[in-house]
Amino acid sequence: MSIRTVKVSNVSLSASEQHVEGYFSFSGEIEYVEMRSGDESSKIAYVTFKDSQGADNALLLSDAKIDGQSVVIAAATDYQLPPAASDPQESAGGSRSALQKTVGVFKKTAKKTRDFGLKHRPEFTFEAKVPIFGGNGNVGVETKV
Repeated sequence: MSIRTVKVSNVSLSASEQHVEGYFSFSGEIEYVEMRSGDESSKIAYVTFKDSQGADNALLLSDAKIDGQSVVIAAATDYQLPPAASDPQESAGGSRSALQKTVGVFKKTAKKTRDFGLKHRPEFTFEAKVPIFGGNGNVGVETKV
């Protein structure tokens, strides 16, 4: 059975759902994040990925700190997504703010750009005109590449 959800314990009380989502967004595409009360000094987060590879990547994170506090990451074998996670309006972004939607688009664009760079390894060159001062008082321009 493949696991798609990780349990993140000891999450700082000041950490938001966006902090947790931002931290794990590089592990894989996130389907849902749920924050729950923990104890008097921390919260628990459940991060569900679209596929098991995202959860596997998240489990590899060691020495993880979210909002300055060390967290513990484990497979959440008994976690059930709440009904709100499967609500079509919610999954289509019906209750998300414009800022959250924009951040989501930015993250996807950044990931695609990074993946393109890793796949194609483009080489960049640039050109600059640099003034050259000669010993005779003349100023010339040399192109450096």
